[in-house]
Amino acid sequence: MKTIQPFCFTLMVVAVSLCHGLSLSSQTSTSSRIRSSLSPGSPGLFPSSTQLHESVTTPSGGGASKSYEKVDWKAVAVYPLGLVAQVSLMFVFLAGVDKVVAHFSLKVPFVANAIFLYAFNLKSALFSILPNKRDDGRKMKQENWEYNKRNIPSWTPPGIAFVFGWPLFTFGLRAYTGAMVVKSTGHFACPAIMSLMLHLSTGSLWNTVNNVERRLGVSVILLYSLWLTKAFAALMFYKVDPMAGKLLALTLTWLTAACALETRTWQINPDPNTGKPEPLIPMQHPKWTTKFRWEE
Repeated sequence: MKTIQPFCFTLMVVAVSLCHGLSLSSQTSTSSRIRSSLSPGSPGLFPSSTQLHESVTTPSGGGASKSYEKVDWKAVAVYPLGLVAQVSLMFVFLAGVDKVVAHFSLKVPFVANAIFLYAFNLKSALFSILPNKRDDGRKMKQENWEYNKRNIPSWTPPGIAFVFGWPLFTFGLRAYTGAMVVKSTGHFACPAIMSLMLHLSTGSLWNTVNNVERRLGVSVILLYSLWLTKAFAALMFYKVDPMAGKLLALTLTWLTAACALETRTWQINPDPNTGKPEPLIPMQHPKWTTKFRWEE
């Protein structure tokens, strides 16, 4: 029964966030459009030819943007391909590490394994075939569009909270519990550790969508997927070492707060042309481009 509690807690937080957001969505949409039209350099003040076309073809008072009528099938294909590729590359690398350790009969200390896995948390994007840095997003062509700064919820934690929440609490427990699993199994490329690699790969994909492509709606769905992969990893860890699984499950509390924050951010940052939240599935629009890392 204890393992069910994180799931119940998540559902409660998300439900409260959604209900609160829906009650204020109309007011927020109006205020966002006003701020967009008055801010210097915003699409509302200096519209491009594409935006002018949308303002003509979109009925007054809202409605679906013409650019949102078609699914971005390239993104739909590239996202899972990038996820599978990253997990596969991680497996090959970890399997190679296992072979080296076995060949030389090395006895790696627990602390060394924890440091190694912590480095994986920080540099997992190196195995991604998709762009993961904000600089990569600037290199990608974003024709006929200028990004506005996102509105943030009033209850957003201060910056110091993220310092403790991600690098120390989340990354630290991932590395420590991962080392516990390696100690029990004697392998890095085992099902439990690979479930954690799936979680890290999902996080890399979220960075691509949220920070590089800036698809706010799709990033919400991926963040919930990130929660699910963490819960799955905690379950796999529990099967190997119950204490490792319980410790890893603690990080679901922080990820739950992140899901609620991202959901609210999506609600209060509607599309300036339609006044509605961005689509939750990849749709075609001039402001979004999906590319592989090696593409210009």
